[in-house]
Amino acid sequence: MTKRLDNIVVVGQGAMGLLWYHHLSQDNISSSTSANVNINNNVTLLASKQDLLSPNELKTTRYQFTPYQQDHAKNHALIYSAQVDITSADIILLCLKSFHIASAIKKIAKDIPPHCIVILAHNGIGTFEAVAKLLPNTQVILAMLTTHGSLRNAPLTITHTGLGQTDIGLLSGELSNPQKEQLTSQLNLALPHVCFHQDIKKKQWLKLAINCVINPITAINNIDNGEVNDKKFSKQVNLVLTEIIELSQAENIGLTYTDLQAMVYKVALATEKNCSSMRSDILAGRSTEVDYINGYIHRLGKKNNIATPENTRLWQQVLNLKR
Repeated sequence: MTKRLDNIVVVGQGAMGLLWYHHLSQDNISSSTSANVNINNNVTLLASKQDLLSPNELKTTRYQFTPYQQDHAKNHALIYSAQVDITSADIILLCLKSFHIASAIKKIAKDIPPHCIVILAHNGIGTFEAVAKLLPNTQVILAMLTTHGSLRNAPLTITHTGLGQTDIGLLSGELSNPQKEQLTSQLNLALPHVCFHQDIKKKQWLKLAINCVINPITAINNIDNGEVNDKKFSKQVNLVLTEIIELSQAENIGLTYTDLQAMVYKVALATEKNCSSMRSDILAGRSTEVDYINGYIHRLGKKNNIATPENTRLWQQVLNLKR
């Protein structure tokens, strides 16, 4: 039987980090088999400025979590990661902004055990190359994409705002089929539904295309997601997706315009009242992940000698918004 992945470190105390920390750290009962299975994971959270916390804060900090479609928040104990948690980790799940991923790995790289599964959960593409240089070639690194909604109302206070699906897949290293099934099963018990994909790169590109449209248009125009489906943005959406399709062909990723257009419309409609992450960052005066979204398309265009004027324009406009 495959060894259980009991020791889990979640890196990041934002909306997605706390969402996964909460669900992974709870006792989970599965009745999917003839006997109930009680899951007790050793789950800890590594915060970005944890070294600034006092010994008392490290022991007594709590977080507030409001479950999906419920009104009342509950307080839960927050267990911070110590070095021993990292050196014994079976899974390290990084729920951070894309531009923080490499620096977070760099801080703990020497303590990550060889058997540990490192999972990168962030918007956009472009962090893997930097992470791979910091870890051994044999380190198992996965990408995680999720459509769950989570809102950070205040520090250490989140609300689970929408149920979704999570896709995971290998970026480097090797996992046996039993290991893949074990990992997927454990994540599924915590926060369903989780699917393992042999070709996670295509899934990344699909999400990237959606983000390249919805995030910058909502941030620049200060609108909710649903307004992206307004006819006045049709030409712009067309240009963005056309550039992505051309680049995807150069990168041997099989995307079609009709599928992408339908997905953008569907996601904008399903999240019509939501404020995109990029718009939220702009409104809060935070840095955005645009360098790893439209900026990634810009850089890839230069690499392949393919013009990406609309993605480049949106990338530059968003960068100018935070000045």
